[in-house]
Amino acid sequence: MLIYFPQLHEELVEKKVEGALIFDPGIDRKDADEISVFRPENLPVEPQVCKRMVDDFISYGESLGDMFKFIVNPQSNDKDQFGERTSAIHTELAARISPEAEDKSDEEARIQNQVVLALCYAYEEKHLELGSLEQNLTDKWAGFGESLGLDVEDEDERKAMALGGLMANLPGIGGGDIQLPWQKVLEGFALLLPDNSVLVTSDVDAVSLWRDRDIEFYEKEGLLAEEALVLREKAWKLLDLSGLPEDRIWLDRELTVVLNMSEEN
Repeated sequence: MLIYFPQLHEELVEKKVEGALIFDPGIDRKDADEISVFRPENLPVEPQVCKRMVDDFISYGESLGDMFKFIVNPQSNDKDQFGERTSAIHTELAARISPEAEDKSDEEARIQNQVVLALCYAYEEKHLELGSLEQNLTDKWAGFGESLGLDVEDEDERKAMALGGLMANLPGIGGGDIQLPWQKVLEGFALLLPDNSVLVTSDVDAVSLWRDRDIEFYEKEGLLAEEALVLREKAWKLLDLSGLPEDRIWLDRELTVVLNMSEEN
């Protein structure tokens, strides 16, 4: 099974791969137009509760920017991946754990990683909304002079366009590639994806890191329509950790990643 990595939205996948799926962390949403969605059957938190927990985590931060900054720059070596554990957050997690669970630490880890993936989804959603806002601003300012009957060379129109450009590039609104929190997505995938999953990636940051660490890529047929570059490695090594964390033993899982990008990248 092919799963796009680290994108959780179809709009962020530039090059589509036949048969590849978008991972759904348990968020109710409309079906994608072109790409099917995969939601594991055994996710521990139902969609309504997952959404409420995500809203609570976002509200806990002083602002959306602080929460999203945390997601993009994860503290990989911290035992508590949510930052400071308030009693309310910890109580909410504990309430989700079934009393019959034999390994409560494993169930808590599954809950935590599902909610973190849902936060990553919310992070992408916000950037897509801001991107749409930027496009609307650009379109409106581009038509500003025309609506006033001004010539293209008119000084007032040039000033209006300049002002529009400044607004469109305000912090949090400006364009450019989204810096996806691929480490958090990879950690969650290592725990929640089925064994037969293959990650399809075009993420430059992740691939550059792996190449810098001399993680071996090799040619393989049968995964994509054409022969592709593939790697297979332990999740903790792909995360650039010095060793397997004792409290995250699921990172010892080997993952297969196929590159969906041009050679020059």
